Amino acid sequence: MTLLSRRHYSTLATVHAEWKQSQRHNSFLLASVNNDELNEESQQDLVERLEQQIAQCNFDQPLNVNSPKQVSMAIFGTLQSTSKLELTKASQGEGVEYQRQQELAKLVLELRSLSSKVKQKSKVNGSARFIEEEQVDTNGKVADMVNKFTTNDGDNGKASETIATTATQQTSISSHEQNVDSLFDAKSSKLDPTGKKQVTKPSAQNLVFQLNAQLCPTGFDPSASPHVRSTSTSTSEVRKKGTLLHFIRQQKMKYRDCIILTRVGEFYETYGMDAILLVEHCGLNAMGGKAKAGCPVRNVQATLDCLTSRGFRVAVYEEVADTDSSSGPGQKGRIKNRMLTQIVSPASPTYLYDLVLKENVDALVSSPASRPYVGILHSAAGYTLVQVNTEEQTVRISERLTAEAVACNLAAYPPADPLIYVPSSTKSGTTALPFLPSKSDAASDGSGSRLRLKVLPASLVEEPAAGISDIERARRTIVGFVLKMTEQKEDNEHVAKLDDFVLVASSSTSDDVINTGTQVNPLYVETATQLGLMNDKTIPPLVSYLLPDSSPAATRRFLRRWLLTPPPPNVAESMSTVVKFLKDSGTALPPLTVPPIGKVLTLLRAGQASAQVFSELLSAMDATIAFLDTLQNDGHENVISPLMILLEYESGIAANAVSLRARCVEAVIVIEAVISPMHHVGNTFDDDDDDISDFGNLIPRAFFERNEARWRGRVQSAAAEESYATVQKAADDLAKAVAVDFWGLDESASMQDFLKGTDQLKSPIVQDLFDNIFSLKTIPSWLDASIDELPPTYFHPRDRNGKQMRNRYTSTNVQTALSEYASACDQACLEVTSVLTKLSQTLCESGHLPAIVQAAHANLILSTAANHAANANVLGWASAATYESKPTRSAGHLNDVWPYWMDQSEAVSNSFHLNGLFLLTAPNMSGKSTLMRSTAAAALLVNCGLCAPLGQGSTIQRFDNIFVRGASADVPTEGKSAFGAEMGDIAALLRSCGNKSLVFVDELGRGTSPRDGTCLAGAVLEAMAQAGMNGIFATHLHDILDLPLQGRGLIRMKRMTFESSNGDTGPNYVWTYKMDDGFCKNSLALVTAAKFGLPDSVLERAKFFGTSLNESDDVSVVVDPTEGLDDTSLSAGETSSNKDSKGEHSLQRATYFAEQISGIEPGRSIRIPPHWTCPPALEGCSCVYILELDNNRFYVGETDSLRQRLLQHRSKGEEWKSCTAVAIGISGGKSQARLVESLLIRKLAQAGFIMESTSDGRVVRSSRRSIALPDQHF
Repeated sequence: MTLLSRRHYSTLATVHAEWKQSQRHNSFLLASVNNDELNEESQQDLVERLEQQIAQCNFDQPLNVNSPKQVSMAIFGTLQSTSKLELTKASQGEGVEYQRQQELAKLVLELRSLSSKVKQKSKVNGSARFIEEEQVDTNGKVADMVNKFTTNDGDNGKASETIATTATQQTSISSHEQNVDSLFDAKSSKLDPTGKKQVTKPSAQNLVFQLNAQLCPTGFDPSASPHVRSTSTSTSEVRKKGTLLHFIRQQKMKYRDCIILTRVGEFYETYGMDAILLVEHCGLNAMGGKAKAGCPVRNVQATLDCLTSRGFRVAVYEEVADTDSSSGPGQKGRIKNRMLTQIVSPASPTYLYDLVLKENVDALVSSPASRPYVGILHSAAGYTLVQVNTEEQTVRISERLTAEAVACNLAAYPPADPLIYVPSSTKSGTTALPFLPSKSDAASDGSGSRLRLKVLPASLVEEPAAGISDIERARRTIVGFVLKMTEQKEDNEHVAKLDDFVLVASSSTSDDVINTGTQVNPLYVETATQLGLMNDKTIPPLVSYLLPDSSPAATRRFLRRWLLTPPPPNVAESMSTVVKFLKDSGTALPPLTVPPIGKVLTLLRAGQASAQVFSELLSAMDATIAFLDTLQNDGHENVISPLMILLEYESGIAANAVSLRARCVEAVIVIEAVISPMHHVGNTFDDDDDDISDFGNLIPRAFFERNEARWRGRVQSAAAEESYATVQKAADDLAKAVAVDFWGLDESASMQDFLKGTDQLKSPIVQDLFDNIFSLKTIPSWLDASIDELPPTYFHPRDRNGKQMRNRYTSTNVQTALSEYASACDQACLEVTSVLTKLSQTLCESGHLPAIVQAAHANLILSTAANHAANANVLGWASAATYESKPTRSAGHLNDVWPYWMDQSEAVSNSFHLNGLFLLTAPNMSGKSTLMRSTAAAALLVNCGLCAPLGQGSTIQRFDNIFVRGASADVPTEGKSAFGAEMGDIAALLRSCGNKSLVFVDELGRGTSPRDGTCLAGAVLEAMAQAGMNGIFATHLHDILDLPLQGRGLIRMKRMTFESSNGDTGPNYVWTYKMDDGFCKNSLALVTAAKFGLPDSVLERAKFFGTSLNESDDVSVVVDPTEGLDDTSLSAGETSSNKDSKGEHSLQRATYFAEQISGIEPGRSIRIPPHWTCPPALEGCSCVYILELDNNRFYVGETDSLRQRLLQHRSKGEEWKSCTAVAIGISGGKSQARLVESLLIRKLAQAGFIMESTSDGRVVRSSRRSIALPDQHF
């Protein structure tokens, strides 16, 4: 029997009475099933009410009672008989565990009995019946909550609290919501029920009136008027064949879960409920005020991005050719032939149609990243998470996860619909899946709100066998199902196979990983939230402080995933090595390109990669080659191996530097042999044969640009030699015909001489861009003819619709030449498209994709590491050494740790040994939570191989779990109070953390009474200490200090210190934000309250109450810890010759003078080639730089942000863009850098160098004669 506290009794009594009343109503409802005197409408009404009751018992999911599989899985959790006998037994409690299953079996039996008596296709009476249905729905929810309460003795307080919340909630439903619900809830509705909760905007809700749910799956009624409820029952429009609407309705019946987007001329259109969703999510307007919407062809990808980012699937149809139409005069085609080109989904969001000649890289970068299909397999060891990326054809697998870790992954990265779940062979049903997201509100939750659960039988998983690991079995199960699902539903002609999917970055807690080092397990939702990784606006986002604002979005996504699912120790150590090298070495980097590899691979496999895409690939591979050469030539071989480890971990492909470089060179050669030189790296070669035709003023230049710009500049002219020659000949013939017939050139005259004179003459030609023609505005005066007596070779042209243009004139020769030229350009388009398509095919079939994949990943890794290293130098962050846990060693020494969201100059740092579990007591607002969050973030960053807000010399142990539990609020969507949510997280902490874990618990127990909170906090603290956990337990429950805790020797007493002094109005307190040994029993809550403006009268009353409670006012002694930061010096890696071998005024000699003046060792300056980025090591420090411009000119400057300054210089023009730079770090700060700059400018000017600017040297521009500078200047 369930025990209730007194404060819940009255609430439960009220709820129980309401439940009894609803049960009597339901009993009457079920008794009416067997009443044969009920009319057709009443029976239909009963069916709908029973279906609602069944849906509520089935976790608000509709259930087809005629499907044995659905009924069996919903009631029994496994596939078994659902005969009347078996369901009768289940309704009596046999073979089922919960009352919900018993009630569900009873309702299924009753509905099956009633369904045989009900006539089909009854009319809908939406509004009147809706109110009654809502009443039944409310009663059903109350009954469901009472059932949950009475069948769960283990969660008394939580259940009663949930009941009280549910009983007191009153839901107000607007008329728009009633209209939407009545459309979907009706028995005869043909609309997809997944769209029910997607309509929230008034502009979309106003269109709901026009829908007719009985008419067709789109609900579109052509006869409906704006703002008027559709009442049409005619199906003649549905049956009318040969129309666009009939075609769309047919496709909607085939793909009910997709939005149907159909090409109609220069637009894509959709109808009915699909159109309403476009208005809701894409910001489009309805056409003509009806439930019809669309987008221009050029915006189709942006429209698809809006839909797929919300979890929708979109079936896109393209026009192919006319059918059932005549081409004679006056005849109009009835319908164009259309075909399904692709089903675009969150897993494959890129629309792959007609992209070869488009410049689509910018659109690809800005479009949302594809979502993976996610499969979750349950076993006795925990959960196995399988992420399948269909674009990249990769699989990521994490084993032995807790439910909390799975929930964090799903919350951080919403998967593609559906979520796949495979229960263990011993686990029945899906009634207890703690990782499932709570019921979401589509108006606010957005992505993931359409997520559905697909449960697969455990029998699909292969039996264990020799040579097949658990990871491989999981991969085969989930990938196999995804391939089967996408092949059937998406009709993908490029069918992938199981072996095409590469396993990458699997994380496990198996013995082989434990032997190689301790790995941090994936973070829990609460930990990720407290560390700013879950988009909580109240907590500073951690990733934003790891990278500069200008870093690519891909690097931010990389680091977020890197932190949420930390890498193995060897991979983290490799990342640390690369970051340290980039941070300190001073090696310049080639321009790094981070293409969206998944989308690029999809384009290559589909043969839709454009020249710009190939240009991006060339840049990525060239940067990879250049960086590997730089490491090899400069003696940094020790960085190559860690880089290869990172590359293999991220790509899933074995990485070897020599092989990678060779394969990248081969792929570059293949691409450069086809792609136009203007897309090659460096772009130093100009292909004159690829210029757009130009005949001066003879023919409008815009005409040639319109016809040739769409295909020129993509491939080398030799790759489409025949088409190029044909276009050139056709253009020459067209120019000749125009010169003779439009300008009056004598056919025997020289064309070249004539063209020189046309620039000075007014052109008689007018161009029509839409019709792609040009003609004469008037009859030429030299023709000596009137309008009524045109020569037979001249006539009025026709526009694209066949209508004669009476105010324009052309000739037979020009019209013929123009037609041949247009045909030649169309053929050139086809040939260039064919060449680019064949190039994609060659790269795929010749085995170049692995090199492309690894080059893209290498650029992403280097870009992330370089940006992080540069930002770390700017912020003063440092790396720390890591080590394995040892009984005789503390968990770490943190030297000068400060909050990651604060500047070091403004923050207060703390230094301490993390030797055990700290019990931290302190006044309010003294920095407890800040210190805990800072320490946790630093530990996570270091364990992932990144820099952290720490001083030099810090060391941190490798942890298996990092757990942060902060103050929380209620979670209404999950029926949890703040205290209930807190207890759930603490339970997860105690289950998963041990002596290798780092834990932080802040103010546990504040959501309940002080007495109960103190006792509970003491028990949790004791359990954590006995388990050997390291971390901080902060509390204001000071009575915990007096509890007889076991294992007190494992608990260290810590406090946050403050300073106090006596003022005129009383004592003054100043927080130091420093942690010290000891404890503090005075929270100084009234001091904090006064700072935040609480009225004096309230404060005085609080003081009075305080004296009556006789609290202790003991204040702990303040101890100032030592402070200080070690200075770091700059080191540079590249060398240059001190002697000038090429000239007296070369960059080498200027560098020699700069090294002399700055006082650094010869050869320690850093050379930055054109287009390369500056070393991260120079970010955050003052430096002097030299730029070598054209014509042997030089520019000298100083800056504290060399990266930004170089970007500014290179944006000035082509000359500045291709300049070479030399940089020298100046250790004396900005004032010293300015002094060196001034001296260097004067020295170079006096030595005869031509300076671009000498203002900072306070001398005028020098000639080329050498003037010695006195020694005292140095």
